[in-house]
Amino acid sequence: MVAIVLSWAQRRIIGRAGEVEMFHPELRLLRSFAAIAAEGSVTRAAERLNLTQPTVSGQLKELEQAIGHPLFHRTTRSITLTSHGARLLPLVDALLVKADVVRHEVEAMQVAGRTQFRLGAAMYTMDIPERVALLDAFAAEHPQIDFVIDNRLQSAQIPDLLNERLDASVLLGLSAPWHGPDATAGAIYNETQYPETLDRVVLRRQPMTLLVPRDSSLASHVVIPRAALRGQCVAMLGHEHGAAITHPIETFFAACGADAVIPSEGNALAVERYAERRGICAMGIGWFPVPAGLVSRPVEGMDFFLDFSVVLGVGTNRAARQFFAFAQRWQAGRDGEAARAA
Repeated sequence: MVAIVLSWAQRRIIGRAGEVEMFHPELRLLRSFAAIAAEGSVTRAAERLNLTQPTVSGQLKELEQAIGHPLFHRTTRSITLTSHGARLLPLVDALLVKADVVRHEVEAMQVAGRTQFRLGAAMYTMDIPERVALLDAFAAEHPQIDFVIDNRLQSAQIPDLLNERLDASVLLGLSAPWHGPDATAGAIYNETQYPETLDRVVLRRQPMTLLVPRDSSLASHVVIPRAALRGQCVAMLGHEHGAAITHPIETFFAACGADAVIPSEGNALAVERYAERRGICAMGIGWFPVPAGLVSRPVEGMDFFLDFSVVLGVGTNRAARQFFAFAQRWQAGRDGEAARAA
């Protein structure tokens, strides 16, 4: 971390009379101080900065020790600025704004000659029409920009979006509240769940349905009544898809009196094949062709969906930001065409 000497740098006695040391604050300490002041909470400041609470508390303590004064009054219910903290805050806010300007300018210098970015796109999204059309349209408009596609599972891509190892991804799933890097892996790094703190543009929203055996009585319904599900066996998505998705679905079917089954292989395609073999129902995510032995039907009161979105990482370069801006314009054009057609 580069230290910045402030014009208002305080001096404090550290040894013999007359000996002073210039105050050289690090930006990470000042960012934590400003975030705590803005949020009124160390916990919320940590979430805002994507840091752990102990890290933010430690950085505040380090800053207060360097200054020689407490910056906050703390109680069990609140945290407020001391007079020293109130005096310091506007100077810190102004400095952080200038630091961001410097960072963006340096980044622009660094990437001026770079025309490549890293794009995550899981193998199973290969045939989604929006992925094909968007990438083809971007390549046609920006032939000078190359992108390297990462075909790993989305659960591997999401941490890299947060840790600046991946610039952007096209993700099939839903955004969910972000609880910080100290959260358990199962709480956020899932196959179809990603932090809502990441910027995104939704390319398509697809409702989920129930897949039922083609020769079953359920297939005769245009919309399956909830009461018809009592006693039915329904193959469910595995919990690796994320609690934000699987928990509401399981709760809904339990309320309908259906019996949930999670196959040993819980991905969407495997769940559908399992249901076809067993002659039972399955939760269908709606993004892949339905197996021949099953038909898709909506269910009364069931309102679940998955989005296909372009998601921007936290440390993207100029090329990736151009791609994201293009995706926003491209989708806005599609939305406009749909509105005119309606």
